[in-house]
Amino acid sequence: MENLKKKIRSERSRRIGLLGLAANPPHNGHLQVAKLILRKKLVDAVWLVPCYSHPFNKPLAPFKHRYAMALLMGNKEIQATNVEFRLKGRSYTIETVKALQKEYPCCDFFWIVGSDIVKSGSYKKWKEWGEISSLVDFLAVNRPGFKIKKIPSGFIAVKGKMSNISSTEIRERIRQGLPIDGLVPLKIKEYIEKHNLYK
Repeated sequence: MENLKKKIRSERSRRIGLLGLAANPPHNGHLQVAKLILRKKLVDAVWLVPCYSHPFNKPLAPFKHRYAMALLMGNKEIQATNVEFRLKGRSYTIETVKALQKEYPCCDFFWIVGSDIVKSGSYKKWKEWGEISSLVDFLAVNRPGFKIKKIPSGFIAVKGKMSNISSTEIRERIRQGLPIDGLVPLKIKEYIEKHNLYK
């Protein structure tokens, strides 16, 4: 991220999409979302934001593994940030956004969510939701089975055909000894096998 930081500070303004995820493990669905948003030119880059400690106490693999796998997803336009590790404690969107805006004042940030979050209205229960909505706009990506009829203020609908891959499904397949080819990039499959994760 240091080279990324230097590059960004030399530019006036960049639009950055923030994709918060447990990364437990990160998968092809996450890549699909990032590539869709980049293809539509809604942002200049997408940063993957693995959470340090899940706000709903979901059990997670150690952060070092989840962050390492997120890094393996990276390319020129897709990067991973360890901002929530540096913040420590429970990971909340409001604190992440504030930290990144302070660290990269020349960037305009957008928070990426699935249409399921919008349709359920669960975002309204996020810590300090009112302040979050005043700091960033949201990119709402279509998820199968969660069509949004009316997009709320502050949200931008991102249409596109998405797969319904889930980390839960991947972990369960690993536990059962089933293949995960096509669900995660090859590098992540190899990383999971090397470190014997999710067995």
